[in-house]
Amino acid sequence: MEEVFAPGGLLAQHLGDYEHRPEQAQMATAVRETLKNGGQLVVEAGTGTGKTLAYLVPAVHSGLQVVVSTGTRNLQEQIFFRDIPLLQRYLGIPFSAAMLKGRSNYLCPLRLKKSSQMPLISNGRDTKHLDLIYEWAQTTQTGDRAELTKLPEDSPVWAQVCSTTDFCAGQKCPRATDCFIGRLRKEAEKAQVVVVNHHLFFADLALRERRAGSVLPDYQAVVFDEAHEVEETAAQYFGFAVSNYRLEELVRDTMRELDDLKPPNRPELLRDLDALDTRAKNFFGRYRRQEGEERRWSLKEHPPDAEAGQYVLDSLALLDTRLGSLDPLPDSARLLAHRAFSLREEMAKLMAHDNDDFIFWGEVRGKGVFLNASSMDVAPLLKNALYGSATTIFTSATLAAGGDFSFFCSRLGIENARTMALPSPFDYATQAAIYLPHMPDPKSPAFFDALAEEAVKVITLVKGRTLFLFTSFKGMYETRKRLEGRLPYTLLMQGEGARHALLDRFRDEVDSVLLATSSFWQGVDVKGEALSCVIIDRLPFSSPGDPITSARIERIKKNGGKPFVDYQVPEAVLALRQGIGRLIRHRTDRGIMMLADSRLRTKGYGKTFLSSLPPAPVVDKFERLRWEE
Repeated sequence: MEEVFAPGGLLAQHLGDYEHRPEQAQMATAVRETLKNGGQLVVEAGTGTGKTLAYLVPAVHSGLQVVVSTGTRNLQEQIFFRDIPLLQRYLGIPFSAAMLKGRSNYLCPLRLKKSSQMPLISNGRDTKHLDLIYEWAQTTQTGDRAELTKLPEDSPVWAQVCSTTDFCAGQKCPRATDCFIGRLRKEAEKAQVVVVNHHLFFADLALRERRAGSVLPDYQAVVFDEAHEVEETAAQYFGFAVSNYRLEELVRDTMRELDDLKPPNRPELLRDLDALDTRAKNFFGRYRRQEGEERRWSLKEHPPDAEAGQYVLDSLALLDTRLGSLDPLPDSARLLAHRAFSLREEMAKLMAHDNDDFIFWGEVRGKGVFLNASSMDVAPLLKNALYGSATTIFTSATLAAGGDFSFFCSRLGIENARTMALPSPFDYATQAAIYLPHMPDPKSPAFFDALAEEAVKVITLVKGRTLFLFTSFKGMYETRKRLEGRLPYTLLMQGEGARHALLDRFRDEVDSVLLATSSFWQGVDVKGEALSCVIIDRLPFSSPGDPITSARIERIKKNGGKPFVDYQVPEAVLALRQGIGRLIRHRTDRGIMMLADSRLRTKGYGKTFLSSLPPAPVVDKFERLRWEE
């Protein structure tokens, strides 16, 4: 590790802008020792530490088959297309690498063929999108949707041609030799380093746990980057979900098969499909009427309509029976019958919502309605399915709350792990300032007026260039109304365009202001003067009305714990650290962090939040803020 990371080491010799960071070398040494001896390592590595190379270098040196799992596709692609080629060029150790994404990122040649022969699309826009995909399919070597830059993110056509678990026939598929996923899996089996994202990793782990196969090759070690996202992703994949999209795809795919097979009972099957489609639209359509009022809800508090749901279950049972009775029974029909059976089984469990091991909840997202069963507690599942068979390393810029890793470790069932907290190499004392204005209580009617007043002063001081993060859509809309017409800068707001498009515009229009919530609290990496200020309206406590938060609070109460101290505070501390971490992304960045929640001073738990902030000077009066171009 010294030879690689030292001031005159291998990286310094080949990279002109390389800086020796002691924290990076420390982390690399700890990763090397863990890979050699086994066990678990938890590393909080502050922004700018260079943690990617700090785990990749020892992973390659170890000779083990290592999976690197990331929280976002952006980081996944950065590792595969930038960092790994760099090491392959300069490290002096030959090694192979592969990248795998989730199924839905890849084109299915068979589904494209069927869509082209029988396009179930409703307008000219969708026809153009199908033509675009077909033309691209003739030249692509990967089948990765990321190459299709001209296809809008919200195009419904991709869902008709991408690979899905429900549709895949594996080696029995007539287009198996053209399968992009099959080809990538073969490459991954030969690779020493396989780069995936958390969604794919836990989809694979859940399959292995159910002894239903696997997606990834066998591995000896796993590195989880952006590890703060592991619990939520694992909870999703150790559960199940039914959506209107799954029902629509089953109907669409069955209609196409009936056109190919032309079975004698085709008229009856078509009537069955019409009935299933109508009943599914009626069942899921009831939730769409609530979209403006409630985006997420508990199925126990707001159960599905029993009668409408039973009609869907009856239709699925009938479809399963009719398809399964075909003689001879083609593989394609057997697969469709199995899909109908699985959907019926999962939907029946969601309708009953009576298993205490799961959190049953619903969500409206865009045009989709999703009924979910997420694992209540992933800790025992990870202990059984992962920790006993693979060395595991967890890293992120935010894993500790007030310097304590116990919250993160307990949520994931990590025991006897080595933990390290490595500070960021950035000089926060000179690069940043923390502004804590005197504000009304967040519940006060005067809060949003006061928030807008302070925000206008700070935004004007830094000449726009502000990411304004909110804990709710209501807060974002209320503040937007109060800022309109008071600032000479472009105001961008989440929901007015695709996430990546808003961020691109925010970077390009240097003096713009971006108002956002939820997903913008993490994964936003804007270096330079375009981001000179981060404003956060309130401490990011999860709403007790959120079905997942509510269920976990109840579980902690039943077990004799204190939900607020044991769960809500440390979770909010990590979320806050993610939000303010958007500001300083490079050693030349400078900026102001404004936290507008008075509870930082007035509540006892405020000290926990304050102790988790970067070591930057804190001021409570606007006049004390200094800003120079």
